[in-house]
Amino acid sequence: MNQVSSVLATLEHYKVAIRDTLEYAIPKEKYDVDLFHEKKRSVLIELDEQTPLKSIITNSGENGEKLEKMIREWYDEVYGESSTIIREADDGLRVDHAQHIAIFKGVLPIHENIEAMVHGIINDASAKKLDVERLAALDLAEERLYRGVCYMTMTNELIKLFNDYNQARREAKGEETAASKFIGNDINEMVNLLNGVRVNNRLLTDEKYMGVQDKVFALIEFMTGRRDLPMGKGFGDAIRETQEAISGYVREVEPAWRELYTPVITELIEQAKANGNKIGGPAAEEAAN
Repeated sequence: MNQVSSVLATLEHYKVAIRDTLEYAIPKEKYDVDLFHEKKRSVLIELDEQTPLKSIITNSGENGEKLEKMIREWYDEVYGESSTIIREADDGLRVDHAQHIAIFKGVLPIHENIEAMVHGIINDASAKKLDVERLAALDLAEERLYRGVCYMTMTNELIKLFNDYNQARREAKGEETAASKFIGNDINEMVNLLNGVRVNNRLLTDEKYMGVQDKVFALIEFMTGRRDLPMGKGFGDAIRETQEAISGYVREVEPAWRELYTPVITELIEQAKANGNKIGGPAAEEAAN
């Protein structure tokens, strides 16, 4: 693996660590505490040691400082010792599922910033005739999976808020209340975040991805009254069809991403060990096995 490919591989691993935080926006009976510790470690280690990401941030002036500040503040909010979003308890992890938006508001801009770095390095390497084809293919596969997972977790959140809003209005006999206004603000914030996922995607010619994205935004228009529901269908049908389309897409693209990611990370770990370093930690080694 050449030096540019190594840099790209470490950035791809970091994007995975950021993306995997979306797991905590999915209600589960139990979360893996060891993986939580590894994710927590992975978010900061790239900033605290002399890594490719740290080097890029250092050489990016004010923009680099802003990104590092964003990552550290989000880390404190989600993973920090005083976090109210994820806390360790005697019986495992406790996740406050009323705070999913805070998770999304960190994952999206951080991931997009790292992706911009990756895209810039790939374009520069290609212009210099350097072989980064394998990493470019991995990056595209990660893009597909990342946006699919975003739509899966964020659409679920939007549906929950939509149901909560309608319940609040029913309880108030159709009147707007402080509670429904609060939920409505969260709905608007989720729509803005989803628009961010759409605007930044690089999959404009990917028919399968675009089909899923179209369903997500058709559902938003149904919810906001900008589009009539199809003849003979209710909100339940539209919601179910959208969720099925997203989950089917994620099930399809995840193995394709892993097939490319696993050998790259395996090679990166072996190269690091040969150089007397350790990159990636347990999560990376698990992915490589």
